[in-house]
Amino acid sequence: MSAIEPDLAALHPQETLDALRDFRFPPYISLAHIFHAPDDWGFSNRTLKQYALNYVIDGKGEFAIEGSAHQVAKGDVFFYRPYETHGLRALPGRPFLSITVVFHFADMPFPLEDAFAGLHMLGRFNGRAVEHQFAELVAKYRLPGVENRLACQSLLLAILARVARPAGNAAAGATGQRSNVARLMQVKNHIERRLDQPLDVPELERLTGLTWNYLIAEFRRAFGTTPMQFLIWARISKAKELALQTALSYGEIAEQVGYNDVHAFGKMFKKKTGMSLTGFCSALCVTDHRNQWPMKD
Repeated sequence: MSAIEPDLAALHPQETLDALRDFRFPPYISLAHIFHAPDDWGFSNRTLKQYALNYVIDGKGEFAIEGSAHQVAKGDVFFYRPYETHGLRALPGRPFLSITVVFHFADMPFPLEDAFAGLHMLGRFNGRAVEHQFAELVAKYRLPGVENRLACQSLLLAILARVARPAGNAAAGATGQRSNVARLMQVKNHIERRLDQPLDVPELERLTGLTWNYLIAEFRRAFGTTPMQFLIWARISKAKELALQTALSYGEIAEQVGYNDVHAFGKMFKKKTGMSLTGFCSALCVTDHRNQWPMKD
């Protein structure tokens, strides 16, 4: 009878190193998974000995940290540090799905506080590169091989860089983007509603009153990607959602995200994510920390 594997996410960083030998250097990732919360799910007054990042895929929840409560919804990224008392529960409505990544740097210093400056709520990132980086990290974490471990570390560092918000930079960026933010959100929503159609440049110019080149520059400044790149990643995200939550065939999924040629869709998906859609679905883990319990109001 095999021994029960330890819950690495609940251990002190130094206690995880033997089990994480595939990671040759920091950051060491002790957990990366997607969790689909059952009804009345939640926990409170928990502490971890490592850092944790959470990304909300769908639904709403309540995140409590050190005596403060925050409503979290689709696209939100929140963060807690070692030994910070925290809790999380799903709120009624849509099913609550989230990604959790637990990690540490062993005894190596890392300037997280320079990036987060005491923050726990790091912003809303649905439809941006961070969303897809979280999903890729989870999928690759379930796969063996040093190349997948390196990819996980690279994705985690990229996420940390994306969600970092030094106060001075955030203020400067807000001033420059304020006048166009409504029009850029129109573009984003327009693209998301038409994933089965090609990008209509004249229509986007008419919708915003901006030239295409200027629109590309402003969209990249606001969302960290171009409209075309956003369309591709939005299609990938929708394909993942359809594959996980519906019984549609591979061809039907491809058609709903704008690909009449199944092979072209498969080639694009693998190029952008490093795996097939089938491989992505089979690589997901849906178990949470062992130290959880149901919580009812």
